[in-house]
Amino acid sequence: MSERAALSELLARVEKPGRYVGGEWNEIRKDPSRVRVKVALAFPDAYEIGMSYLGQKILYDRLNKDRGVLAERVFAPWPDLERELRAAGLPLGSLESGRPLDAFDIVGFSLLYELNDSNVLTILDLGRVPLVSADRGEDDPLVIAGGPAAFNPEPVADIFDLIYVGDGEEGLPEIVRTAADTRLRGLRRRDRLRELARIEGVYVPSLYDPAAVPGSPLLAPRPRPGAPAVVRKRLARDFARTPFPEKIVVPNVRVVFDRVAIEAARGCPQSCRFCQASTLYFPHRPKDPGLVYRTALRSLRQTGYEDLSLSALSIGDHPHLETIVRSLMEELGREKIALSLSSLRPGRLSRGLVESILKVRKTGFTLVPEAGTERLRAVLNKKIDDREIRDGLTFAFEGGWKLVKLYFMIGLPTETEEDLAGIVALVRGAIDLGRSILGRAPRIHVSLSSFIPKPHTPFQWLGME
Repeated sequence: MSERAALSELLARVEKPGRYVGGEWNEIRKDPSRVRVKVALAFPDAYEIGMSYLGQKILYDRLNKDRGVLAERVFAPWPDLERELRAAGLPLGSLESGRPLDAFDIVGFSLLYELNDSNVLTILDLGRVPLVSADRGEDDPLVIAGGPAAFNPEPVADIFDLIYVGDGEEGLPEIVRTAADTRLRGLRRRDRLRELARIEGVYVPSLYDPAAVPGSPLLAPRPRPGAPAVVRKRLARDFARTPFPEKIVVPNVRVVFDRVAIEAARGCPQSCRFCQASTLYFPHRPKDPGLVYRTALRSLRQTGYEDLSLSALSIGDHPHLETIVRSLMEELGREKIALSLSSLRPGRLSRGLVESILKVRKTGFTLVPEAGTERLRAVLNKKIDDREIRDGLTFAFEGGWKLVKLYFMIGLPTETEEDLAGIVALVRGAIDLGRSILGRAPRIHVSLSSFIPKPHTPFQWLGME
């Protein structure tokens, strides 16, 4: 029995087998005998999370546009399938072909959160790939990583052959081409990595040695001869006009963000002191409004979705947001397609923007105060006062929204009991305001997350409380 057939038998015993079978609408399949290099795009979390991640959509589309590159998807299995695979001695394979990871030339991981790191090891182990770089031989795939968590690489440096920092659509295609070229030239693994280290944004941990830093208990990587002393973040050139995928894969099962999502901007101009993303994706780069408009409509036609989202760290800071929304709603309103925006800053709301969104059914309305008092928001450099929050809620309730989501953090630097009481007061005020406008209490979804100090932020050396 083939491994693919054996997997089919296992799927009858697991929850949500649709996570693992592939064959989705707009999936890309290629003949492996007609390509130069095979890449597994591995996401170290469940299918429902990974299929919602914009970064993987971008890389899957960008790599497969090259006729010489085959890119397929791999996700971390749920514990039930992991147990079945181990018991049967079967490897973890890609969705498109079932090819095990050790049969790819490159296995590339998107690292979003540090808590995903253990899933990286699970995927490698199930895919028959040695767990650490030093144990891999000439016939093993190159294991690489990128994404937000890759900007703090040392905790996982022993795992990866190569770590990339920067915009993936700019650097990953060059990495893949160079990896293919060096293999065809017959270079040994260590020499291939040396050539890859010349690419802007690439860090090859094996080319560095840990060295003591005077006056510090920390060790710092020091380059060996030929390795760059500084690895610089790489940015996509002319990001405003860089195409975004239109023909995205439509999942087999319901995922976290089950809609067309268009990246309207990258980066954020607000520079909140706790926010790692505003540093990693700096500078703020809005997409061309015409490109956003065209991509959104084409993607809706090619996927059949009836929901559209414009995504950005701070969507309200797109200088042409109201124009984009007004133009889209002229089209979407006729087809009853709903539009939602990622978290909004109250100060950027206008009645015109709210009225445009309301032309079709209302989705949830999200505001992110982060803290319960103006004092603590000033500590965070979160430039929102209580009046702006109230104005944003007023626009929402007057527009007929009955569901509002409010996001806060707790355990923040300098936080007091008064700040925590401020969260309660703000939520109560939102309920009272909604009742006065709607005639009944609105639904308020409150999210409380713990403050976690992140590398490359002003708060990175502060402890958790």
